[in-house]
Amino acid sequence: MGNEPDNIDRTPRLGPLSEDCIVEEEISGRDLAIVLSRYDIGAVDQISDYKRGSRRSPKMRITSSMGEFLLKRRASGHDEHSRVIFAHTVQAVLAEHRFPVAGLVSTTEGKTLVQHDGRVYELFRFITGKRFDKSNPAASEAGRVLAHFHNILMNLEDEPVVGIGTFHDSQQIPGVLGSLLTVLKTHETESELDGIKDTIEYIREQYETSAKRVTDLEWSTLEPQLIHGDWHPGNMLYDDNEIIAVIDFDSLRVQPRIADIANGALQFSMRMGNAEDIESWGDGFRGHTIQSLIQTYDQFSQVPLFASERTMVPHLMVEALVVESVIPIWKTGSFGQVKGSAFLRLVERKLKWLEPRMHRVTDVIQPPMSEEDSFS
Repeated sequence: MGNEPDNIDRTPRLGPLSEDCIVEEEISGRDLAIVLSRYDIGAVDQISDYKRGSRRSPKMRITSSMGEFLLKRRASGHDEHSRVIFAHTVQAVLAEHRFPVAGLVSTTEGKTLVQHDGRVYELFRFITGKRFDKSNPAASEAGRVLAHFHNILMNLEDEPVVGIGTFHDSQQIPGVLGSLLTVLKTHETESELDGIKDTIEYIREQYETSAKRVTDLEWSTLEPQLIHGDWHPGNMLYDDNEIIAVIDFDSLRVQPRIADIANGALQFSMRMGNAEDIESWGDGFRGHTIQSLIQTYDQFSQVPLFASERTMVPHLMVEALVVESVIPIWKTGSFGQVKGSAFLRLVERKLKWLEPRMHRVTDVIQPPMSEEDSFS
């Protein structure tokens, strides 16, 4: 799903909803042969690992006489049969409305999944595209497509079968933060953890403050609907500045739409870099990305954003950043290849950048007006 010579995804990322971990799984040759025998894809010419996305959901790129395909084994916890079937139903509905999905391939029995040895497999058409280039037009496109997603699924008649959990006011976070220092002590030295207790306390304060603010803005009165749950650049494929495929529907949720919008604003605007040099990532976010994504979403949404939703955005960004960062560290002691303490200090710097700019974020995501000033 990319045109790079090396298909290994080394880009750090957040989420989704901290359900992932660093355990890497593979599809064995025997399992591969058995699963592929259920499909009619012609003579297979080439098979290679496709190391993008969750390491718990291994993928294989397959070239055959009938084209290119991507075989994916669902991660444990995301592979309940009814949940997968619902996700496939959603993709079919989206496709009917000309939404950019990769396209599921049916088995010779007309099914859209294969169950083998207790695991669930899916086969998709392989889409060659480019990744988010951090430009304003590409961010605007992400907002437009997200609005299209919400518009289509706003009144979906099927009973949702989706994962649970949200980053807003998570009941898990107090316990996670309370035991985080103990976890870190089993992975890092005392000198590496110098000052980290204060960092954790600051993160806790910011999360609690933002969660209360969102609740006070009457989060509970917002209409829940089916949302994507992981609107992230890694799940989009572009051709120039047009999204030609959204490639992951494993994290569908029923939540207020602003959760998707705010998480998208966070994920697309994060200043990140090489995992080996976290100090060079920068403290802030790309303000124009936030502005472009949300203003374009509003332009194409059937229901314009409410004033309360706009005010929630920076606070929900804080909550999402905290949840998506601290839970993986709590589980493993690190954030991917990055030491847990180093990543927590990065989160602290980003929160300190965002804290005095909360009102600025809200201001720049208002409906555009002539000669509006830029984010700074």
